[in-house]
Amino acid sequence: MARGLLAALLLLTTACSASVAGPAAPAGHGCITAFDAATDYFPVKVEPTHATNFSLTYHRSYAVLTVRQPYPGGAPESYVLLRCGAPAPDLPAELADAQVVPVPVTSLYAQSTTQLQLIADIGALDVLTGVGTPDFASGPEVRAKIDAGEVRGFAVNGQIEAEQIIADRPDVLLSQGTDDPTFPVLRNAGVPVIGWAEYLDSSPLGQAEWIKAMGVLTGHEREAAAVFDEIVARYEAQRAEVAGLPPTPVLLGQLHQGSWGVPAGNSTTGTLVRDAGGIWSEAENPSAGRVDKDFESVFVRDGAAPVWLLTRHGVRTMADVLAEDARYGELAAVGTGRVWVLDRWIGPTGGNVFYERGVLHPEEILADLVAVLHPEAAPGHEFVYYRQVGT
Repeated sequence: MARGLLAALLLLTTACSASVAGPAAPAGHGCITAFDAATDYFPVKVEPTHATNFSLTYHRSYAVLTVRQPYPGGAPESYVLLRCGAPAPDLPAELADAQVVPVPVTSLYAQSTTQLQLIADIGALDVLTGVGTPDFASGPEVRAKIDAGEVRGFAVNGQIEAEQIIADRPDVLLSQGTDDPTFPVLRNAGVPVIGWAEYLDSSPLGQAEWIKAMGVLTGHEREAAAVFDEIVARYEAQRAEVAGLPPTPVLLGQLHQGSWGVPAGNSTTGTLVRDAGGIWSEAENPSAGRVDKDFESVFVRDGAAPVWLLTRHGVRTMADVLAEDARYGELAAVGTGRVWVLDRWIGPTGGNVFYERGVLHPEEILADLVAVLHPEAAPGHEFVYYRQVGT
């Protein structure tokens, strides 16, 4: 959308925002029909135990979802999740400007595919009405809704279509953890936008725990808690399985524009690889980011590792690997043939299922990594995300 049109929309919606008290309460499941001020309308309370980038606090008729960093460098944002049918609450001063989202929502727009599996696993796909880029969605249930015309795209070319969203008027739009100039437009028009940034939780289980926030939004708190507890149990069991084994040296990443980004020890990738029994040059680095190096530095520290986990997709054979940089032939893993990529499961429209499903299911990623690094501990493992590069 052109910036001029955005400016016009912003002026228009700002001018009428005084008459917009917030989105209309959705009718249906979970709404209050006879409000009682003494009743606790959030009897099932889920709270994060691993995630650090969001919190939930509860009051009788509303819950407060606070995202500490809705996008990189962003200030904390709080959202009032008001049980639909309840009167407007008397909010404290710090929530005076908070967006109000009637819950459970009946129409949800998800900008990121990472949100789709959360919705599916708690049985709330009936509320999904919009996906940022439908072709990136790969889950069969979501694809069926897209193909049936029940879910529409609203940012197909990476540009959010504000006019369409305002006309559709979903109960809430979940961002992909970035800022966007259309968000004030949507909010002033009465469409709440939640800064959804699970990826800023570096812990794999912390990222998965955002399913609890989705549970509160959709009224599926029990289901969300049950799914997460099962994920944690499987993850911890797999980690314990390899805890006593000698760690396997592993090479992580590859060159990109002359720089090799090596994941630090507390990054998401670093945590998964360490928990799967891997060791590499930056394993003890407490950062949650990465360390950029040149080829020579990586070769000296990690070049002898027998396993190489590429982050680039689409590499089919070792010849493809060497075509990118002949120096890769000096790496031990090329000689052993234990080179792996994260593109085993590609959806019918080209989306990589790893990015849609993997955030919620780190236990599946961990199981793949255990089989890669310690195949003796996982005989007969069926890989979900990782594919071995052919010779």
